[in-house]
Amino acid sequence: MKNTDIRPGDKVRFLNDVGGGLVTRVEGNTVYVEDEIGFEVPMPFNEIVVIERKEASPQSGSANSANTRVQQPVMKNEEPAFEEEEESMVDERHDDLNPRFYLAFLDGGHKGDKQMVDFHLVNDSNYQCLYLIVEMGEDGLARQLYNGRIQPNTKEYLEQVDASKLDVSWHVQVILYRKDKPFALFDPVNEVMKIKAHKFFKDNAFKNNDFFYERAVLLPVIKTELERRVENLTQKETRKILQEKGEFKAPKPKVTKDKNPDIIEIDLHIHELLDDTRGLSNADMLKLQTDRFNEVMEENQKNKGQKIVFIHGLGNGTLKHEVRRLLNSRYKTHSFQDASFREYGYGATMVII
Repeated sequence: MKNTDIRPGDKVRFLNDVGGGLVTRVEGNTVYVEDEIGFEVPMPFNEIVVIERKEASPQSGSANSANTRVQQPVMKNEEPAFEEEEESMVDERHDDLNPRFYLAFLDGGHKGDKQMVDFHLVNDSNYQCLYLIVEMGEDGLARQLYNGRIQPNTKEYLEQVDASKLDVSWHVQVILYRKDKPFALFDPVNEVMKIKAHKFFKDNAFKNNDFFYERAVLLPVIKTELERRVENLTQKETRKILQEKGEFKAPKPKVTKDKNPDIIEIDLHIHELLDDTRGLSNADMLKLQTDRFNEVMEENQKNKGQKIVFIHGLGNGTLKHEVRRLLNSRYKTHSFQDASFREYGYGATMVII
């Protein structure tokens, strides 16, 4: 929702910070927002996005309306101000040859019987990003959904959407550039993003991340060459590509420990599978770990009674969750349990073929 004006009672979210709440008052270009614990937070007008408008009272007069609304301020010298703001957002720690841009979805709670998601964009780079998101009609023509410019190292809230209506394919185009200094010129990005938001909740897809305090689903729009090749590969093809790049060694073979020859022990920690993880995203590493898990399971499918301990560690629980999900779906004919707490703590799962 465009915030051409902001009124007391409006429900808002902060543009470049996590949180939001109800507007309590407006003083000049400062908006006071009461958060969920009752704390009143002052925020600049241009750092607020209205997500739910309070209905205007029919008894309100024009004089009262003038006191409770603030028009968007006119910036007479907008370009220099933008330059200063851009400069402050540059992060020299970024690898400018590998910019990142994501579609981000957060749990938006319920509206009645509808499960909502909050849709954001994340520009994790030192580049200005011009973006266009469209949906293709049956006539082959594009329908614009969102467009704009997002500044470097910024996340931008766009809209709250019914999850059931986000079973879609969006065409996302991104152009990157810098105004503060010469830059590497990238080809315009043009990606088809397949989104099934209702499955985010069924698959427990919301994960801890570097951009939001809340768990989120992050879909990369800009992908590295390695990510593109790894995305839809088999485990053998994945290993071959890593070896071709000369940056990684093949997974180290794991052998049965002498202490219990009846148990096969497989360590799925990424540092046990690869000597070097440079260039790999978290999604790439998780794929390699689950590939190793699937490989061992397939090798032992016919070894009835075989016990296999998969060491996944605790961490944020993502790998453990993925192992358990595969066991409950793809390998549901086999039983499994927590491995010995004395030997592995809470960081391993024992599978009995």
